[in-house]
Amino acid sequence: MSRKLPSYLQVYNQLKQDILKGKYKIGEMLPIEGDLEKIFGVSRITIRKAVKLLNEDKLVDVKQGRGTMVLDFKASQNLNHVVSVTETLRQKGYSVRTKRMHIDLIEADLEIASYLRISAGEIVARFQRIQLADEKPIVIMKNYVPAHLVPNITKHCNKFSALYQFLEDTYQIKIDEASDRIYAKNASFEEAQMLEIETGDALLCIQRTCSYQGTPVCLDDVVIIGKQYELTSTMQGRYRGEAKK
Repeated sequence: MSRKLPSYLQVYNQLKQDILKGKYKIGEMLPIEGDLEKIFGVSRITIRKAVKLLNEDKLVDVKQGRGTMVLDFKASQNLNHVVSVTETLRQKGYSVRTKRMHIDLIEADLEIASYLRISAGEIVARFQRIQLADEKPIVIMKNYVPAHLVPNITKHCNKFSALYQFLEDTYQIKIDEASDRIYAKNASFEEAQMLEIETGDALLCIQRTCSYQGTPVCLDDVVIIGKQYELTSTMQGRYRGEAKK
């Protein structure tokens, strides 16, 4: 291990990476203190300091007399309500801020126009952001809103983090329905550089059309580090298809 950091930080960093990479899975117990002492060649005090930091990061739960359990560190978005990625991360306990933001006005191409039900070439506001969760890049976001709904939008660059809340508070644009297309892909070189991950790592992609009273008001194109985000859905009833006559 590196000599540049105190021993407890070296142990903390290694255990954190082991948890995030799945060596110690959610719900499992970390090795007992005595075993960790042998693994890292450090004192029990050092191990306890490292585990305390993991506990503060909400990666583990220290149970007196039982050991240290790995917690569910993934942000979970419920698909039964319209909630933004930023709001989901905050609800999970992350500190979220925007690292970079750029807002410009562009002509809608055929794909954007079809989702927003506008004419190709109509002007839309494009929001481009990299979101940090606990100071680490986690999301690349692109959002498109018809320009006539957000006059003078460029003056608000770098003045908000949660787009849905901003649109509602500033422009009274309400969202009461969303349609998601969700798929997975491997990170390209450019995406990997922006998210500080390895090229080829798993990404979760969400393409969402947000509407108010049936009219599309926003198109989202979101790329998230797959191992740190999950989607949940509750379903009722069993669809068996049309009964055979």
